[in-house]
Parts: sequence; C-alpha cells; structure tokens
Amino acid sequence: MHIDQSDETKLKAADLINGYWYDVPKDYVDIPMKHRMSLVTIVYHVGTADYPNKDISEPQVYSKHNSVSFGRDQIHGQFEMSTPTGNPDWVQAYKHDDGMFSAIVIPGSYKTGEIFLKFKIGDKNFHAKMKSDTNFQEGERYTYKLDVGKDKVELTRISVDDLKGWDSNNE
Repeated sequence: MHIDQSDETKLKAADLINGYWYDVPKDYVDIPMKHRMSLVTIVYHVGTADYPNKDISEPQVYSKHNSVSFGRDQIHGQFEMSTPTGNPDWVQAYKHDDGMFSAIVIPGSYKTGEIFLKFKIGDKNFHAKMKSDTNFQEGERYTYKLDVGKDKVELTRISVDDLKGWDSNNE
C-alpha cells in the first residue's frame, strides 16, 4: 500500500482495480473490473470562532494493514482477497475541494474508540476516534463528517456507497 497519498496522482496510484476473465472465448472477452480497496473521504469543519483563519494540515488516515494479496478462487472463478497482512500504518491523505480530504486503505475492521484520523491545526495535534465498530469492505467509499472545535473533535459516518465512478474521469 502506498502511504503517501498527499496529492491526486498519488491517491489514484494507491487504488487497486483488477479483473478476471474465466469464460470460453466467444466474439468478445468481457473482463469485469472491481475496486479492491476502501476509499475514505472526510468532510471537515473547523470552528472559526475557536481557530480563526486556520485550517487542517497534515491529515492522516489509519490503515489496519499495509499489505494484501489476491488469488484465484477455483470454486467461484474469481479473484478473492486473502487475509490482509503487515503492520498498521498512517496514510497521508489528499486534501481536495474545500474542506475535504481522502485516502485509500486496505479493507479491515476498526473498533469503537480506536484512533482513526490524525491532523494538525496550527501547531496543535488532533486525533479522531471511531464512534462505532466498523468493517471496511472492498470497493466501498466511506464518507465521514469531522467537526473540530475548541473542546471537541467529533467524527460521524454519513454514507457508504460503492466506488463505481468515484473520480471525475469515471475511470
């Protein structure tokens, strides 16, 4: 897994899409492609009264693993993800649009209260924890709202959808 996803090119390079063709040749070959990673997008709001003229910097998302492989499942005739391996790592997220950042992580399970995000505002370090047990799946986009104020950092999941066409180029 690429841990530096701090710009659009690096974010897209971290994505993994693969496909597998398993039919008898006909007039054409149809290779269905599938996203294999999980995309996390954070829509954030920093309290202007608490942090006037300041923005989030150095956003990072926690990935439970840094390696995974895929192999052919003979029974189902498709590629399947093995159990992710490797150590957890912090992924440098890509800040985009106005008040958003995104990172691609290897699918995995997160527990309630586990630190999931790290970032800075000025010289001060912050972190945000998972509010509930969450199991990230292959090919899913998880969108969270992050509210940061003087005495609170609150992370709330607002949607889960598939990654079909997740970028402006529609892949």
